Amino acid sequence: MPQDSKALQQKWTARITHARAHWATFHKRVRHNRSTVAGFNWNADPTGKDFYSLRANLIHGTISAVLPNVYARNPEISTTPTHSGADIKLFCKTLEKVTNRALEHAQLKNRAKSTVRAALTCSFGTLKVLYQRDPSKDAYIQGRINDAQENLLAIEDLARDLQDDDQHHHDVKRAELEELIKSLQEQSEVQSAEGLVIDRVLTENLLIDPSICEFWDYTDADWICQIIPMKRSQAEALYKRNLANAKIYQPGQGELSHRKARRLASMQMNAGSGPETDDQQIAVLEIWDRTTQRVYTMVEGATEWLREPYSPPRAGERWYPFFLLPYQVVDGQFVGPSLVDLTERLQDEHNEARDRFNQHRDLCIPGWVASADINEKTIKKHADSRFGEITIVDTEGKPLNQVIIPRGHPKIDPIVYDTSAVRYDWEQVTGLQDAARSTVVRPKTATEANILQRALSGRVFEFKDQIEDWLQEIAQYSAQVLLQELTSEQVERYMGAPITRTAMVDGKLTITKEKTYDWPTLTKDRIFDMVDLRIRAGTTGAPDGIEEKEGWLKVLPMITNLSIQIQNLQARGMDYEHIRNLLRETVLRYDDRIDSNLFIPNVEKQAEGYVDPNFGVNLFSERRQRVNSEISNDSNSLKEEISNDAGSK
Repeated sequence: MPQDSKALQQKWTARITHARAHWATFHKRVRHNRSTVAGFNWNADPTGKDFYSLRANLIHGTISAVLPNVYARNPEISTTPTHSGADIKLFCKTLEKVTNRALEHAQLKNRAKSTVRAALTCSFGTLKVLYQRDPSKDAYIQGRINDAQENLLAIEDLARDLQDDDQHHHDVKRAELEELIKSLQEQSEVQSAEGLVIDRVLTENLLIDPSICEFWDYTDADWICQIIPMKRSQAEALYKRNLANAKIYQPGQGELSHRKARRLASMQMNAGSGPETDDQQIAVLEIWDRTTQRVYTMVEGATEWLREPYSPPRAGERWYPFFLLPYQVVDGQFVGPSLVDLTERLQDEHNEARDRFNQHRDLCIPGWVASADINEKTIKKHADSRFGEITIVDTEGKPLNQVIIPRGHPKIDPIVYDTSAVRYDWEQVTGLQDAARSTVVRPKTATEANILQRALSGRVFEFKDQIEDWLQEIAQYSAQVLLQELTSEQVERYMGAPITRTAMVDGKLTITKEKTYDWPTLTKDRIFDMVDLRIRAGTTGAPDGIEEKEGWLKVLPMITNLSIQIQNLQARGMDYEHIRNLLRETVLRYDDRIDSNLFIPNVEKQAEGYVDPNFGVNLFSERRQRVNSEISNDSNSLKEEISNDAGSK
């Protein structure tokens, strides 16, 4: 290895070590928050009550209730031209559909919902957006599209191991190699798949330059490193390096001292070799350096690059492919409180009050207290199968209430165990009281239900707005990447082949082919100066089907009436711009996600003599009217001639 390269690697090793120590406390808290939400006690007996010690897991219930309100479906992406004079409507439509389809194929919904849940639990979540083409040239992709390239990598790895293993392991790997070759010959997978891929990155597996102070400055960080836990055999096959000296990866190893971590790694390395060694995990570090615009790949414990440093060939306008979603943002702080941080003590207080109430209730066991003068021999029991048990007490002449009385118990004061104060604090801290209750109490009237839904929407609106901005950045970056990666042939598979149209021009039937897509060859800077890609507001939450249907039934007659007026004015050649503006404003007041242009008749197609599927019927009707007119004219002419002859005679 060149001396300069070795010095650079040592520099990055020191930076990563410092970053691990800097973020160690936060990463420890992240793991604690996950454990709190799960509620399992893995040190207890799985069959006992202590295995799940939480009486009421309010935090998990809150997260489960909030999630569908802020993200329940993929967002609707709208692409519009920023220059009114530019005729790129077809290109905008193409880019919109291609981006939507690519994000859907990349399983955006599953990845994004996991990231939203991570933001609620761990302060922020992370997605990584890349384009898959060649494993040897792409950045690391965890959720790669299945194709034959992975089988080829595994075959290379097994073939190399056959030369080093003993006889027993040699037979095992030879059998695995034969099965892989058979699978490849049967072509059970696509030979070479490509497309947009979205990866979920765990919060503690992302190291950000510690010099960043505020959260939204992460896009300007000097560097970001992704920690990739990977099996040793998988890493050797992917990067074609011998990684016997790599340090064993231990989750949370940043909490240990450097000496203790090295001793633990050496103990595990000396445990032996074989299949269990191949399954050991190592930490691959993928470092994105914005300063030099290079990506460095190394492994902890090794002394060389896993692959030569490179620059991403087709990146978006922003340098990093990582997209971070926070739950709360604090001024001057990178890490903000998560939902778990805000409510953990309140949940403990609630469960403690409920546990003590149950313990107090267990003390209230019915019983009797008898006088010491009465012995057991003077108390007789007579059992009656029909009426139950009758107790006979020999009081020796004393009143019964002086001999035996009901046993008392500590009186329960409901105020002591009241949890309404905890619920009030929960609402003040998170603003999610209704979500925490999971709306168990159903409102009696539609008005109450509407008020409750609006209140919940208002409480989660800020987080929902952050999610939509985050999704918009992902969509914008994805569109930029797709513009550079996709060819016209690939776009045609998304949009379909050209459509055949029939029209009447100067009395002649003409057949034309209409383009279904437009994929320009201009530079990306020029294209994105002309296009504005947006997420339609409010399209990610759970839809309210009943309310939307009722609203649509109310606004439909108005839209229909205005559309008919526009069509009539078009036919007369009169100005209809005022009606068009009225239609646009009406639709905007109802729902800003609807494009009012969809309800306006197409003047250009009418002017070109556009023919709809009823073209044959209309043509026959037109010819019949023409024949009837000619017959009528001939009849009138004949009547005229007869009248003239009669007059002359």
